[in-house]
Amino acid sequence: MAITGQDRRRADGLLAALAGQTITSDIEAILIDVGSETLPDIIPPTGLRASILRRPGSDDWGAARADGVRQAQAPVVAFLEDHTLPTARWAEEVDRAFVRKDRDVAAACYAFTNGSPDTYFYRSVFMAEYGALAHPLPDGPAPTATANNIAYRRDVLLALGERLESLLEMDFFLHRFMGRDFRVLSVPRALLAHQTNTTLRDLMVGHFEYARFFANRRLRHETWNLPKRIVAAMAVPLLVPALRLKRLFSALRGRPLLRDALAGLPVILLLFVCGGFGEAWGLLRSGELSASRLIWLELSAPRAGR
Repeated sequence: MAITGQDRRRADGLLAALAGQTITSDIEAILIDVGSETLPDIIPPTGLRASILRRPGSDDWGAARADGVRQAQAPVVAFLEDHTLPTARWAEEVDRAFVRKDRDVAAACYAFTNGSPDTYFYRSVFMAEYGALAHPLPDGPAPTATANNIAYRRDVLLALGERLESLLEMDFFLHRFMGRDFRVLSVPRALLAHQTNTTLRDLMVGHFEYARFFANRRLRHETWNLPKRIVAAMAVPLLVPALRLKRLFSALRGRPLLRDALAGLPVILLLFVCGGFGEAWGLLRSGELSASRLIWLELSAPRAGR
């Protein structure tokens, strides 16, 4: 399941990859189209069972994802971004993770590869965004749970009832709501190539906006008084980059990609600092923040593929 917007090439590429899965006949592709009404219809490839839900101009990410969950029929809902490309065995490996008898799996993370050019810049950005979940990924509990690219048991999601929309807006809040017993496991052989933004400016703005929106929504889900918000806003520009670096290098300890992360440290730290300042700004701002800018960066800003 994916949300797509103005760039029809992304939708076509993702649907083509899903049509090439080893278990294509067993999967159902659901695409939530929030592009403008003037855009042509998306035509799924022959042989792929697909549903296209038109939501022109919608900027409610959580509601769009919840619509897809309710439309789905399969017991597992696997979310994807429209600028990702799964390998042919991706769906088979995700499905296998949920049917293993020795595990009670509620959610599963994929293993990521760099879907942008193999240059210092894009390798560094990939480490900042998906380094902790980069291939090769160890089996077992996920070192971190990513947003948007993750699979859930559908019954777990539907059990959230009226909370589904708000909790699916950002996966962090869903996992936090579910508590410590909510297990998210890695699926090391479910490979997904992620394409990133083409310019450093878009990346800096993207990390700032994501963190700003995250902080704004955190104030919706949690009760923070003004003094707590001010103190946190003073701390997070330094604390957030430090914590994110610690988590990244802890996840990469003993893995071959640690060298890429060390080499890309200047770019990684820059993006983490942008996120820290974005979170501080979001904590200080009162009122509901629109997701329109963030959705433009997610669905419309140029992405670099191979």
